[in-house]
Amino acid sequence: MSQFELAYRVWLDKHIAESRGERRRRIKERHGFGEKSLLEHAWWPVIGNLDDICPEYEFVDSEGNHVFMDFAYIRLPKPTCLESDSFGTHARDADRWTFSRGLDRQNEIALAGWNVLRFSIDKLKENPEACRKHLRTMLTNWYGSDEAHVLELNLYQREILRLATRSSEPVTVDTVRQVLGRSDRFAREQLHQMVENRILEPASGHQRIRSYRLRRDAR
Repeated sequence: MSQFELAYRVWLDKHIAESRGERRRRIKERHGFGEKSLLEHAWWPVIGNLDDICPEYEFVDSEGNHVFMDFAYIRLPKPTCLESDSFGTHARDADRWTFSRGLDRQNEIALAGWNVLRFSIDKLKENPEACRKHLRTMLTNWYGSDEAHVLELNLYQREILRLATRSSEPVTVDTVRQVLGRSDRFAREQLHQMVENRILEPASGHQRIRSYRLRRDAR
């Protein structure tokens, strides 16, 4: 068994164990050939690990709809949505409503401050090196040496970052407190540190900030 296959099985089992509800079902039933091809033929040869990339990442759009990305690469200064598309699913078999909804979905993700990269399964099979080139360019342009200020986040701040990237709406102190399972004061301390480190910015309030969002200049 290859090194990739071993790492892939451990990674997939970990995300299945940690997920719940619709996301868990999608990982088990819909994470298939195309998604694995992206990891095996493009991601793994360039990155060399599966750290910080999450399958079937749940995102709540501005209308409260829950949508799922094939993969989310959670890294500062701006997360990236990666999709593996088959021609049949996204072109030949799509009716007008499905096609329109697909465009709306991508627009919602982009407008919420995400990078978006899409790969065709045919390209992954026939010309994987071209896909790797796109990933290398992604690393250089979006996560290059000029982003050396990218910080090591503690466990709680990583969870806050995931929370902030999951929704198009600002995150509130109360939501962070509930997700972390800690006190209001602790939640505010973590959020304040992330503001000082130029990861988040206030979204409402002045003297007492009530909600936060990813910094606009980090998007």
